[in-house]
Amino acid sequence: MSPTRPTRSSSFIGLLLILLGVLFFVSRYYPQVWLGHLIRVYWPLIIIVWGISKLVDHFAAQTTGQPRAPFLTGSEVALMILLFCVLIGFVSRDWFRDHHPGVDFDFPFHDSYSQQRQLTSETIPAGSHIVIETDRGDLDIDATDANQISGSAKESAAASSQSEANDEMRDVNLNIEQSGNTYRIRPVNQGFRGHVGVDLTVQVPKSASLDVTTGHGDVKLTGISGNINARTGSGDVEIRDAGGDVNVDIQKGDADINGVAGNLRLSGHGDDVDIENVKGDASIDGAFTGTLRARNLAKNVRCISPWTDVTLSHLAGNIDADSGDIAISDASGPMSLFTHNKDINVENVTGKIQIVNTHGDVKVSYGQPIRDDLSIRNDSGDVDVILPASSSFGISAFSRSGEAQNDFQGPGLTISSEGGHGSLNGRYGNGGPNISVATSYGTVHIQKHG
Repeated sequence: MSPTRPTRSSSFIGLLLILLGVLFFVSRYYPQVWLGHLIRVYWPLIIIVWGISKLVDHFAAQTTGQPRAPFLTGSEVALMILLFCVLIGFVSRDWFRDHHPGVDFDFPFHDSYSQQRQLTSETIPAGSHIVIETDRGDLDIDATDANQISGSAKESAAASSQSEANDEMRDVNLNIEQSGNTYRIRPVNQGFRGHVGVDLTVQVPKSASLDVTTGHGDVKLTGISGNINARTGSGDVEIRDAGGDVNVDIQKGDADINGVAGNLRLSGHGDDVDIENVKGDASIDGAFTGTLRARNLAKNVRCISPWTDVTLSHLAGNIDADSGDIAISDASGPMSLFTHNKDINVENVTGKIQIVNTHGDVKVSYGQPIRDDLSIRNDSGDVDVILPASSSFGISAFSRSGEAQNDFQGPGLTISSEGGHGSLNGRYGNGGPNISVATSYGTVHIQKHG
């Protein structure tokens, strides 16, 4: 009788150990990387790795003739439970850091100590490029009329004693490095002292252009005339009275921007967004899950998220959007709005309008007689179009499993309700643009005011 071949070992255990080692390494030497956020977003990759390892084991067993490894062994179950606990720990730690930024979660039984350092002032040419960075800490940058960099740093560390905290902070030096027309301000060796936070308060020439980055902390910029690039891994961004183009990348936090003379681009992930008084083009591209408010945007406006895409050419009024509603008022078209699961309210928008929505109501109201075409495609929701009595228009409206209602009476309009479907077709007045409406499981109502 031939001896039984040993069962092939699973490769999944090795892959899990590698993953655990990588997580511990990153957490130890790169604390500015928020592993909790990455885990919450990319945890399905663990299932993908598991599936790949099982395919590898299957084909390897066929090649060698060894029996295949069991689908799930006891050691794999134990290691997966350990991995699950580690992942929950990282997520909990980062949640605690986000909601209690003044407490160092890695040392919950230690006290926090801090010290203040002055930045040596340095005169620089007008229009210089300034780079300001910190791995962990807030950045507060103000513009001055002098061609000089000055400021201070607040260093903080969690430790069991003042002397231990001083040892943590001793090697974290603050320097101004020059390379051509670029001046870089950063805490040196902060990456090797993962528990040292460095808040920077800096005064820079008004004409400077800025690149500012913090891994974990808030960014506040006031009165900068040059172009601005601002990045934060976790923290709020506040910008006031920017004289050039502004580019903001935020991964977690709020954005509050008021006064941009050039173009504005906001990207990334975050919560609330508040934008006002932008003279150039404005672009918002990212998954911002809180409330979006925008006012007085002079040129082209584009808002893109996983659930909404809005384009218009000028916003004199407001955009207000949250998880369930979008309201746009006093804007110039052409305007396009593609979204789902939202109630939409559009008021006093001139120019051609195109709206596509699902699972929500749509309301479009005109303060003046309609001048450009209106197209609405909706699924599972009502559609209301409100027009002045003096309007002239052509209409093609249809509701599948719904009604069509009309306040305008004239021989050129035909309304019907057959087979449970409502429709309104024809023309009212002399000439005018075309209104096209289609919805399902809802009422189409063309209303008259004035």
